[in-house]
Amino acid sequence: MKRNKTVRILLIIAVIFAIPILLMKGCQSLAKEIYWSMDCDQFNIDHIELRTGIDIPKITRNYCELSPTQRKVSFQLHKSGKDKAQYAATYFEYSGDHLFSANGTRKDHQWFATLDTTTNELIFIINYLP
Repeated sequence: MKRNKTVRILLIIAVIFAIPILLMKGCQSLAKEIYWSMDCDQFNIDHIELRTGIDIPKITRNYCELSPTQRKVSFQLHKSGKDKAQYAATYFEYSGDHLFSANGTRKDHQWFATLDTTTNELIFIINYLP
């Protein structure tokens, strides 16, 4: 009887440790899938956010052009007034004539983003490095 109780306790402990580990591994796998996805529909916004670090709020996609070496996406931003100004100030630098820009480089890609506060067009260009 004691042996059964010990086995149950060990099984419960194993399950308590296994579930969080499996959840973490699943989340890591999903993040890798999103990071490496080459699709304009599934995970497109998440892919851009992971690669650029820029949060993409409520938008409408204008177009998405995808090649093996580049992704170019245009969105129509659904922000106005103070919300738009705060968003621009958070993620971009003022470039002049209602245009804000941001850019960055990582080991596997370079990116450039612009926000035109007159037209509310938000453009991302990601160049994938070999």
